[in-house]
Amino acid sequence: MKSSLKNAILLVDKSGMTISTHFIEVKMNLEKIKQKLIPIISKSNLTVYSIRTKKEFGEKIVEILLDTDSIDIDTLEKIHLEFVETLDDEDLDPDYFLELSSLGAERPLNTREELTNAITKYVYLESPKYKGTGTLLSFESDIMLLEINDKGRFKKIEIKFDDAKKMRTAIKF
Repeated sequence: MKSSLKNAILLVDKSGMTISTHFIEVKMNLEKIKQKLIPIISKSNLTVYSIRTKKEFGEKIVEILLDTDSIDIDTLEKIHLEFVETLDDEDLDPDYFLELSSLGAERPLNTREELTNAITKYVYLESPKYKGTGTLLSFESDIMLLEINDKGRFKKIEIKFDDAKKMRTAIKF
């Protein structure tokens, strides 16, 4: 049984552009939703970065982030349309909007594995020792080696993984 029409599903890219809107009445099961999405996105060599519920501007949202720096709008819409066809009435709570988007270029770095994958990339981090951007040169024994621009001079600093409060990849202008 396919979804009946009631609440909006929004398809949004990271720039905030709404691509298309569909309506469904369903109950929520995040793991089932994820399992239905995986075969569709794997055709485009994509993976699910996260799936979670959130509340924005008073609206309840199921946010699905695809793990990619960028994705064109046509591919995202194709994935969305195919995904909506797989949803049954039991899959989502009728009070929630569904938001499907890419993780984007400025992705959070929460784990050691994500940090290791970000070596050579431009990053932003906050720690007691340093708050700002730099190039991640290495990550060994829980120590990050960052090259930063300090008033026009490049220097290298070491920061402990556990001291970093917030980390993400950054865009260099």
